[in-house]
Amino acid sequence: MSDADILRERRRRVESAWSATGIDGPVLIPASVPIPIDGTDQFHEFHAHPEFQYLTGVAEPGAALAWEPDAGWTLFAPTLTIEDLVWMSAPPSAAELGAATGVSNSLDRSELSGWLESQRGRDLALLGSRDIESRASEYGVDAWSTLEAVVDEDATERLGRALAELRRAKDALELDRMTRAVDAAVAGHLAAWHVARHGLSERALQIEMEAEFFRQGGARTAYGSIVGSGPNSAILHGTPGERIMSDGELVLIDAGAEIEGYASDVTRTFPVSAQFTGIQRDLYNVVLAAQEEAIASAGPGVEYKSLHLAASATIARGLVDAGVLIGSPDHLVAADAHALFFPHGLGHMLGLSTHDCGGYLEGRVPEDRFGLAYLRADLPLAPGYVVTIEPGIYFVPALLTDPARRERYREMVNWELVDGLLDFGGIRIEDDVRITEDGCEVMSAALPKAAGEIEAIRREALGAAHG
Repeated sequence: MSDADILRERRRRVESAWSATGIDGPVLIPASVPIPIDGTDQFHEFHAHPEFQYLTGVAEPGAALAWEPDAGWTLFAPTLTIEDLVWMSAPPSAAELGAATGVSNSLDRSELSGWLESQRGRDLALLGSRDIESRASEYGVDAWSTLEAVVDEDATERLGRALAELRRAKDALELDRMTRAVDAAVAGHLAAWHVARHGLSERALQIEMEAEFFRQGGARTAYGSIVGSGPNSAILHGTPGERIMSDGELVLIDAGAEIEGYASDVTRTFPVSAQFTGIQRDLYNVVLAAQEEAIASAGPGVEYKSLHLAASATIARGLVDAGVLIGSPDHLVAADAHALFFPHGLGHMLGLSTHDCGGYLEGRVPEDRFGLAYLRADLPLAPGYVVTIEPGIYFVPALLTDPARRERYREMVNWELVDGLLDFGGIRIEDDVRITEDGCEVMSAALPKAAGEIEAIRREALGAAHG
């Protein structure tokens, strides 16, 4: 089956889902237009809106896709002026985009004005990028206000929700792109393990890792790479800087490559020296146990929230064994005491976005409690879903020195021990996991995570460096 055939089948499923809503008006899905960088003649790195990219398989700035129940799909391909072509590469023609996407009615974008005029007086669902409302001229049409387009927000929301539900399960084309993105991420992480050493900066390590992403076919990073050493490894979304890593510290790398719009998202934590020491190894193995148990339990029909709560209990039990928490694991999780050290959710959906759409089943919303507020997925898993599983343990000074939390958990935490670990940093282990018909597959399994395996690679790398 060709890529264009897969995309046509994808749109047929969307048509069926949209028709079932009873909404019979036209739909417009703009791709988005580039955002200029002030003081330059250039633009921020372009990201097509995921809804447009899902429906077309391409990411073309300034393109738009339209759908009408009777007429079907129409793709409007962008064109550039002669002046633009002095500075920029020519985009694919309408015929070329039609062949790539399988949209037979592929027109020059100059036809978009006429299409919008033909919809005058009809309620319009506007999915994709809403920038066309403020930047219509960059799509080659008159100002949005002169079109008198009436956006039906209810239809937009309902059709968007139906599309998000379909996007959860990945098809063969998506899985191929995600597999390649994961493979590039694994190669980049391994490259980092082989160059990390005492005296190297976080930024230098980031450069070596991302260079390998690109060598392996990555178009860009899936998100801003997180490289934290020592205390910085407890900053969940920390930006790598000029901090120099030292023997005895941990390094946490959370980074992924993106290929043809699809993200990978992998995290590993490893020692700057050749081995984990003392409580580092103890806590690392707690996180690893929580992650492996969650992966072993993942499969069709399993509630993702249940996996999170089970991982929370494992982490609470491990922190009790390490002398950090005091009490029964069940009671500690019920009181959210574990969230002092595991403050985020177990993971999220993955696809065209790092935190892909559809993480919450309709009718479910995030809970307003410390241990669940940052859970990004609450739904039963199903075949084709790709999720991350990424428990962690962190010593975050902002949480652990907060007077209100210290009072609330004064009997549940060994504060004397914790105060001596405020510069420990954090540990996170994350894999990308595809749900199958009878369980799951770890897409990033080629990247080792057992402490002994990591130490063997680090010994080899440091030995080669000193040799």
